[in-house]
Amino acid sequence: MAEDLKDILSHLNKNVSQELLLKYLNNQLGKEEVHELEKQLLDDPFYNDAVEGLQEIDDTARLTLIAEALNRDLKKRTQKKRDARTKRQLQPQWWLYFSILILLLLLVLIYLFIHGRITA
Repeated sequence: MAEDLKDILSHLNKNVSQELLLKYLNNQLGKEEVHELEKQLLDDPFYNDAVEGLQEIDDTARLTLIAEALNRDLKKRTQKKRDARTKRQLQPQWWLYFSILILLLLLVLIYLFIHGRITA
């Protein structure tokens, strides 16, 4: 899975980084940056709802902790899915390949012995 899929807040808008959004929520941006960010987020009501939900958190220091916890949880879940997918894939079974090779060699030797090319 792409690395950019693992930042939960960055998917509000592809042009808005998690760091920029956290600065916005902590009121650390200038007026022009705030205006530009709000203009980008106005395009979709889902983005507005997400930002409004994050703005209702009283302790702004907790925003970073919440984002980190969400990212950790998302990474853990995607890793579980990736691990399950690799378990479902067929793994090379070398013992089977070796057994087939031995069987083929035996068949060739038997054929040669029957047709008189090899004497006992």
